[in-house]
Amino acid sequence: MKTGQELYNEHLTRLKTAVAMQKPDRTPIYMHAGAFAVRQAGGVMADLVTNIADGQKLALKGLLALGDIDSADIVEYPTIAGVPFLAHVKLPGQELPRDMQWQIDERGEMTEEDYDTIIDKGWNYFFTDFCKRKLGNALAELQSFGKVKEQAEKEFAAAGLVQLSSIFAGPAFGAICGGRSMGKFMRDLHKIPDKVEAALEAAMVDKIANFQQQVRAADHPFSAILAVGRGAGDFLTKKNFDRFVWPHIKKMTEVMVAEGVVVHLHMDMCWDRFLDYFLELPKGKCIFAPDSSTDIFKAKEILGRHMCIMGDVSAALLTLGTPDDVYSYSKRLVAEFAPSGFIMGAGCCVPLNAKLENVKAMVSAATGK
Repeated sequence: MKTGQELYNEHLTRLKTAVAMQKPDRTPIYMHAGAFAVRQAGGVMADLVTNIADGQKLALKGLLALGDIDSADIVEYPTIAGVPFLAHVKLPGQELPRDMQWQIDERGEMTEEDYDTIIDKGWNYFFTDFCKRKLGNALAELQSFGKVKEQAEKEFAAAGLVQLSSIFAGPAFGAICGGRSMGKFMRDLHKIPDKVEAALEAAMVDKIANFQQQVRAADHPFSAILAVGRGAGDFLTKKNFDRFVWPHIKKMTEVMVAEGVVVHLHMDMCWDRFLDYFLELPKGKCIFAPDSSTDIFKAKEILGRHMCIMGDVSAALLTLGTPDDVYSYSKRLVAEFAPSGFIMGAGCCVPLNAKLENVKAMVSAATGK
């Protein structure tokens, strides 16, 4: 029987091979399924609020029961889930039933004047001040989760699981969209575009410095996640994408690659209109991970020789489909994307209410077991 370290090394090698567009011994599997795993291990979502450390142990137990998966991320702390979007959160066991998924609660509390604060004083000053004024104990909760996160990462690694993305990076576009609220932010792009652009540029200075500080303090992280869901074609014209989104995705990606980490492009929503842009990013250094809104087969046609693609078994299929449905689609992914440059995973994440037999069918399609 292999030790945890032996499994970890095997899984890491498999992932690195796929990212480098080479042929691994089998299709690697990434399982973004923390909430689902907690429930499968007998816990409820409120366990992640009342004792996040114990919740991580439940998640690990549930993940290991799914089969020989290569990679998984620890469970986010529901209490701070809204912070990256400058938003509040409704919690299981408090505003919500004990076993319900937590919900981001965007109240649009960022003002037009806050753009000036970002421009004049930088992102870090604004973010700290906003959290203190609007988000209660968010800063203390972030610090507390950092300690739990460090221990949970060690436990996941000891069990042989590679944490795909231990560091979160990205431009301020999504955060400001959440802080302003969707409607107000989209109006800002048309009413005060110069101010929005200046704030995004100013924020990038601190955003890059923050990432560099994190990655240099970490113990050789495999990858970092860059998520810009609201920069997708569902929300923006090409003109606005070119002005407000793409320059920052490209710049941040280049910085991340220069720091020696793989860039996990977590691309929620539909990116069909903008897929060719990603050819500008460094070859063999990124994972393009759509959420099943993007046509993954079109993504392969355009990006398949340029970067690893991950996904994209949909939430609908995992919850409403049959094991045969899931297995058939997953095998199609393996056949068309493998043997190189592909990682099996759910589109975005395995939903809380997915069927266990469906998730195992996805794993089986990748492992051949």
